[in-house]
Amino acid sequence: MTISSILPVYSPININFSYGKGICLYDIDGKRYIDFHSGIAVSSLGHANSQLISALKLQGEKLWHISNTYNIPTANNFAEKLINNSFADTVFFANSGSEAVECGLKIARAYQNGRGNKNRYRILTFHGAFHGRTFLTCAANDKQKFSELLNPQIDWCDNIESNIESVKKAISSGIGVILIEPIQGQGGIKIMNETFIKELRKLCDENDILLFFDCIQCGAGRTGKLFAYEHIGVKPDICALAKGIGGGFPLGVCIATEKAAKYMTVGMHGSTFGGNPLATSIGNIVLKELLRPGFLENVEIRGKYLKNRLEDLASKFSMIEEVRGKGLMLGIKVKADNQKFAEELSYRGLLTVGVTSDNVVRILPPLIITEKEIDEGIDILTRYLSENSSDLH
Repeated sequence: MTISSILPVYSPININFSYGKGICLYDIDGKRYIDFHSGIAVSSLGHANSQLISALKLQGEKLWHISNTYNIPTANNFAEKLINNSFADTVFFANSGSEAVECGLKIARAYQNGRGNKNRYRILTFHGAFHGRTFLTCAANDKQKFSELLNPQIDWCDNIESNIESVKKAISSGIGVILIEPIQGQGGIKIMNETFIKELRKLCDENDILLFFDCIQCGAGRTGKLFAYEHIGVKPDICALAKGIGGGFPLGVCIATEKAAKYMTVGMHGSTFGGNPLATSIGNIVLKELLRPGFLENVEIRGKYLKNRLEDLASKFSMIEEVRGKGLMLGIKVKADNQKFAEELSYRGLLTVGVTSDNVVRILPPLIITEKEIDEGIDILTRYLSENSSDLH
């Protein structure tokens, strides 16, 4: 047999981790690593968090799964908390970000058909977008991210430049929903222009189009707000959330207004595992911690500190071309192969995300990180830059 036992769709760095604690990971030889990766913005409360372990043990000893055939109190409680702290009126629980986006797109399709707009089935997305790995979410992604071997794509999506004139031109072709990340993650930590987002909201309202925010990576407190759209003051009709909201446990969430979801009825969507007692018990604890007084403010403070440290390095080393991001969702555009850059850092004990567009290395530490831990990570990065830059300035 020549194929690997795990389907070869990944290219993992050759490090074998044994355990984690706080913002650190340890390999099988006991070497310690500073985690500026967080499993791609997932381990929001760090590793081996005592509250999450307690929730897992407590619920695990009582009830793991019953399916949505029956009432699930932990899911109801979690949904109410999300509704009370967002724009939304209703919640669907899934297992991943892709599933959360799929749910939102189904809500949008039902809305337009329910309104009698059967020609409005197209989905508008933007260059640099990344919304998932299912066939439909792949079609919603930037077209460069789709393998020719998976053709033909689902032909429901129009991917355009993020400017209002392009949007105005596109919506005449039967657009029913506009799907956008307020901050693109895979796309290179690109913050969408606030004026542009506000114009999108206005355009959607004028044309009875739903506005769908993908906050899978830029939600769950990552930017210093529960949802990245809160920095802009624009509310969507639908929003997808995943990654950090489960703290490492598979959990996806789609939230929507009553208006957007009014045509969704029994049997139109579902999930065998989504919203089960184990997942929603853990989600409840993560959300409770994110909403604890001072937590999100601290994320903003730590994010500004980390960004300042990175900008200081950029002023000294030309290998760093630009520092981007908000809160603890940051990125450095490097004058080097970003994947090799991240791999070299990992061998030195600093974990970052190199699989990113525009030659950006993503920096996504757990939200509980301290200034001391930031400094430790920056020290590793500084040493690497010193060893590999010929033009300190």
